[in-house]
Amino acid sequence: MIDIGYSFNQKELGKRIRDERLKNKLTIEKLCELLDVSPSFIGLVERGTSGISIEKLCRLSEIFQVSTDYLIKGTQDNTSSVSKVENHALDALNAYLYNSTEDEILFILSLIKFIKPRVDIKKQ
Repeated sequence: MIDIGYSFNQKELGKRIRDERLKNKLTIEKLCELLDVSPSFIGLVERGTSGISIEKLCRLSEIFQVSTDYLIKGTQDNTSSVSKVENHALDALNAYLYNSTEDEILFILSLIKFIKPRVDIKKQ
């Protein structure tokens, strides 16, 4: 087994989700509506007794405007050159592509390859 220097703690993940929900002034019912899950599921996740799909985790990241890295580990990866905004954009794109067919993904990729060279956005 490879040592990645990190031990996943489901209870801590649940606590961070609950803390972010409260910080964002969301009721369990509203969060359930946004995630399309049941209140009992959210309760199990927040208590750390049930896992959550990557798709739902990415959606939570969008809702709370935090990185998935923060939700999972409790820290932002400061060693990355990817900004917080870029991280959110990548998480959102990842979540969107997760529900796409192979043909849709290939089409989206071709659009990106077409558009990217034509976009002139200066980095700050």
